[in-house]
Amino acid sequence: MPECVDKFYPFSYNLEGSSINRYCFVKKHEGSGDIKPEDRTLYVINVPHFFNKKSLEDLFKEFGTIERIFIHMKPTGGEELSVNSKSLVLKPRVLESGCKVAYVVFKLPKSLSKIFKFKENKVLPRHLIDNNAGKNKWTQDYNKSFVSAYELKKEITNYMTDYDKKLEEEKQKELEGEQGEEGWITVSKYSKKPKIPRNEAVNKKIIAKRNAAHSRLSLLKFYKSQLREAKMDEILELRKKFEKDKAKISLMRSNRKFKPF
Repeated sequence: MPECVDKFYPFSYNLEGSSINRYCFVKKHEGSGDIKPEDRTLYVINVPHFFNKKSLEDLFKEFGTIERIFIHMKPTGGEELSVNSKSLVLKPRVLESGCKVAYVVFKLPKSLSKIFKFKENKVLPRHLIDNNAGKNKWTQDYNKSFVSAYELKKEITNYMTDYDKKLEEEKQKELEGEQGEEGWITVSKYSKKPKIPRNEAVNKKIIAKRNAAHSRLSLLKFYKSQLREAKMDEILELRKKFEKDKAKISLMRSNRKFKPF
């Protein structure tokens, strides 16, 4: 293998049936982590877009046992670059253009030394490369850009259901601790049990029940003085009725129309 440039060694290969030499550039991975150990991970750049894990495995398998292979659009220390998207349907498109980078994790560190000393040209079989390049890739990307109407509707329905549930919980939290018209404090209890559906008939029954309770509360006497006054009024009414009955009896006696039996 030729001398390294900026710590990279050129690794020569050509596709089966082609005399054109191609190069990818390799060096020892620099970084800490259990996923890509520094002492036995090969960092590869200038990886063609039609390469896959099988292509890289065929190029480097003779240098030692390969445990894992990672292919990214740009260098990363983890397994994959995370795409921040809550939607399962409307996912952001990842633009794949140009060459990629790869990380080849070997079982033993000595495999890297063998690669750096390799001076021959590798031949890669054509059946190990992806054919979705050029027009085929553009057609495939175009077809993937369309979203299923059924899946989209399903996701929107689930989202709105969760949103309405969240609004209801916030409303219950706002009502909790507030004093109502009758002086009662609302205490809410969150439960996983299904709630009774609030249709028009149920709402009317609830309103009628609340109005009846309010009427009873407004007529109820809470203090002893109010109860005493109510008793006095009742006694006065009985006395008035007794006097009226007494006068009526006296009048009937004077007219000799009194017939008790």
